[in-house]
Amino acid sequence: MDAKRELFESSIVPSPAQYDVLLPPGYDTSDKTYPLLYWLHGGGGPEMPANFLGLQAPRLNALWLDESLSEMVVVTPHCGVFPNNYLDFPDGSRHWERHIASELLEHLRTKYRIAQNRAGTFISGVSMGGLGALTIGLKHLGTFAAIVAYEPQISGTFDKPDGYPEFYTQDFHDQNQPANIVRDKPDAIRESGVQIYFECGCRDELGFFMGTNLLHNTLLANNIHHEYKYVYGAGHVDESFEWRVTDGLAFLERAIHPPVMNTPPARTLSGADQMATDMTAFLKSRWDEIL
Repeated sequence: MDAKRELFESSIVPSPAQYDVLLPPGYDTSDKTYPLLYWLHGGGGPEMPANFLGLQAPRLNALWLDESLSEMVVVTPHCGVFPNNYLDFPDGSRHWERHIASELLEHLRTKYRIAQNRAGTFISGVSMGGLGALTIGLKHLGTFAAIVAYEPQISGTFDKPDGYPEFYTQDFHDQNQPANIVRDKPDAIRESGVQIYFECGCRDELGFFMGTNLLHNTLLANNIHHEYKYVYGAGHVDESFEWRVTDGLAFLERAIHPPVMNTPPARTLSGADQMATDMTAFLKSRWDEIL
């Protein structure tokens, strides 16, 4: 199927608001309720370099056809260009975050046969959209069950970047930078069980790997499980993106249908000292055998 463009009246972003929607092949002939995947576009907007969701439609249809990805309704909201960054602007002129997490979501749940709960609601995005997916997903833990972010536009430090407008204070940065959000509320994120996937090319021309490395290390430091790929040789939206997208969707499929694994219970932070003691004893025993 092809992506379709829809309009609806909004009270919190420029109206009429627009979004593109891709319905799975079986949608019109079934009464099934489908998961919802938000797929947020990058900083060039939904038409840069061509229809964003339209470009992804053949890949999604192929994955649905061979049953490597669960059928779902995929939606790309039109949220302007960089530096809108999917933010709620303090001056009240734009509320992109609230639009996606509340207003548009309520509209979609009324118009389409999609999940009415967190378990079937996911958010993803590319570049500026990857930033939006992480920021919105981490701030609305009761709304989204999984986050998939490709080469997200994350700053490389906890400090606010230079060159931003006066309203973009350090406090505003703390509220909207993914690594800062993790730093400031790790317990809530860990306990929510939100599933997190993000990646970035090691040759990303915009240097976004510095931000993704910061986010990865912040998640690690706070014992928050996630999957991160620092992709060898890859740049920003280059030919490698063709297979990188599929990797992220494979993670999403595992989030929807977790593989059966006979794994030991995860160690908590309180068990870290015991793990270190056990490893020390193991290494000593092996050295004693060969010396």
